[in-house]
Amino acid sequence: MKHRIPSGLSRRDCLSVGVMGLTGLTLTDFLQAADSAELGNRTSGKSTADSVLFVNLAGGPSHLDTLDMKPEGPSETRGEFKPINTKISGLTACEYLPEFAKIADQFTLLRGISHTSGSHPLGQSYISTGNRPTPALQYPSYGSIVGKELGDDPTLPPYVAIPTTEWTAGYLGDANAPLTTNAVPRPGQPFEVRGITLGAGLTVAKVQRRQKLLAGLDRRFRDVETNSQLLEALDKFGEQAHGMITSARSRAAFDVSLEPESIQKLFGADELNQSLLLGCRLIESGVKFVTVTNQGWDTHLKNFDGHRRLIPPLDRGIAATLETLKSKGLLARTLVVIMGEFGRTPKINENVGRDHFPRVNWCLMAGGGVKPGQLIGGTDQGGTAPDESTNIKPDDIAASLYQAVGIDIHGEYFTTTGRPVMIVPQGTAIEGLFG
Repeated sequence: MKHRIPSGLSRRDCLSVGVMGLTGLTLTDFLQAADSAELGNRTSGKSTADSVLFVNLAGGPSHLDTLDMKPEGPSETRGEFKPINTKISGLTACEYLPEFAKIADQFTLLRGISHTSGSHPLGQSYISTGNRPTPALQYPSYGSIVGKELGDDPTLPPYVAIPTTEWTAGYLGDANAPLTTNAVPRPGQPFEVRGITLGAGLTVAKVQRRQKLLAGLDRRFRDVETNSQLLEALDKFGEQAHGMITSARSRAAFDVSLEPESIQKLFGADELNQSLLLGCRLIESGVKFVTVTNQGWDTHLKNFDGHRRLIPPLDRGIAATLETLKSKGLLARTLVVIMGEFGRTPKINENVGRDHFPRVNWCLMAGGGVKPGQLIGGTDQGGTAPDESTNIKPDDIAASLYQAVGIDIHGEYFTTTGRPVMIVPQGTAIEGLFG
């Protein structure tokens, strides 16, 4: 009897969901069906991007003090920064964004993005998945889905987080979680990532010998076990880990010291810039989704001092990233996304800070088929809410991202209980975003 695999399951789903018992499948049935391409496909075949670089401004930058300034607004909400003109007609930016102002016409700026998830964990969950958070289900982040659908290189992780991330694989399971670097490169120095770079005293030859020993032990187990199918499946994961550790290409992908000096000097010595340098290198090497997390934007206290410190590195990093991707011929097929989980209150609090404000947020996009030089969406005169013509939700950002990489947002996965879940059921790709 030939069994039918539920649409949307992969080999990894088989292990993490435990679906065989529900369908009457043996693992052999499952692997044979997978090899004959009987599994559901969530890719549309149409894409404008092959990879994504997502810069997560964790904590939420103040929209009024960055890219949604209201110089004619009330004095009690205007803040301390002066606006400067940019290369996009009608757009002013904070005075601490001079490099961005020169290249603004290479981006599209989305303004007036709105939701109601006002805590950091919920806001991060929303912007990383495109699904409104719910205690009933933990949705997978973009990188987990992009990596699962597009990652096919056994020597490279498809999803890398620099240096760490709160984003998870949700119901897809840890097999689709990001590889976190847990550190940031230092200028001019080789960069080592634990789990990929060989440790002190450990050589490729030693790893190869260990692999042969494990293979021998596996054969012994197979001789004893009447059901060796699980061991055979686990071999596939072991082979991938072994391939990453012993691949010179994989280790070189993380070594920013190998970048030409002309590229290295574009980036500052700070953590954000060095993370972005690494992100560009990983994209060039074939990693499908890279997220760079830039902490510190939660400025309840001394908002303007905090933004004076945070904005200049972001300004330099944005310009360096675009220049690097362009010079390598990667920008046209790399979607660059820059945003935080929400904006900050127009009202300045008693600590000269601004508080959480999910009603208004912005997102910068470039490359990957994005039509440059656009302003999409807007906010009212005081920056307190989206204007009457704007209705953009995180779901729509997600739908746009997935459209760019050719993933069908209405494709389904199965949770551990066998429940089918659409990738982004409520989102719609933003009209006019792509050229």
